[in-house]
Amino acid sequence: MSEAIGFIGVGAMGSALAGRLVDSYSLHVYDLNRAAADELVDKGAVFAAPQDIARTCKRVLLSLPGPADVHDLLLGEDGLVHHLAPGSVVIDTTTGAPTMDGEIAAALSSGSIQFADAGVAGGVRGIRAGTGTLMVGASSATYAQIEDLLQCITPTVFHVGGVGAGHTVKLVNNLLNSCNRFAALEAARLGEANGLSRDAIIEVLNKSTGRSFVTEYTFTQLLNGDTWKPQGFTIDLMRKDLGLATDLAKDLGHETPIGNLVQGFVDTAIERLGPRTDQSQMMAEWYMINK
Repeated sequence: MSEAIGFIGVGAMGSALAGRLVDSYSLHVYDLNRAAADELVDKGAVFAAPQDIARTCKRVLLSLPGPADVHDLLLGEDGLVHHLAPGSVVIDTTTGAPTMDGEIAAALSSGSIQFADAGVAGGVRGIRAGTGTLMVGASSATYAQIEDLLQCITPTVFHVGGVGAGHTVKLVNNLLNSCNRFAALEAARLGEANGLSRDAIIEVLNKSTGRSFVTEYTFTQLLNGDTWKPQGFTIDLMRKDLGLATDLAKDLGHETPIGNLVQGFVDTAIERLGPRTDQSQMMAEWYMINK
């Protein structure tokens, strides 16, 4: 019989990650929205309460809205720390706060439970296709216990340091990705203002040093003039990720003036378009308004 693996939080990203595991393990899943787990259950996963998952599974992955949710689930009243067996490992794929990871890891270690933070990059499409990236913060001993599981999700796994390091790299990536969005829009608008077509601008940029994920994927696949296709990531989540990155910088006494500027752009977009607006819609409308 295959090993029982737990996965708590199977929304858009969580279900993509869990979907990479359902064929190889006996997967036990939970989400506050029961319907979010239906696709996984149809493929053989078992829907169970978090406490039951903790008692059944020695390795449990989390994909929750934010670090406070992780803290409450693990360490709150009737938290999983009280139900996980000694020797268990918790793998947090939430976009988390590195400063909180140490507290969580220390509390879990009192029950001989190990903790790893595993930031995710590549988006839902990339994870489903097995082309995403995982960046892991954990001790060497803990990483050795989870590497096979993570490699089942994607072959692109980086062990970047101790607890908190995975979430740190994830925040660095998200900060740069958000800044790149607005920088690419600004640059493309400049070219169009002087008579160039956007297609020509993007084609040249993608063969030049100014290229980025935004020029290579967002512009070519999701944006066409003022029309757009959903990326599946809201600007409210974008603001949350930016806030985690800039909060980390503040905690470290480190300045992020460009990140702060972009955070202001996103706040303005949310005021105008609403928090549930897709990133691609924001880019399309920002582009047209600011041409």
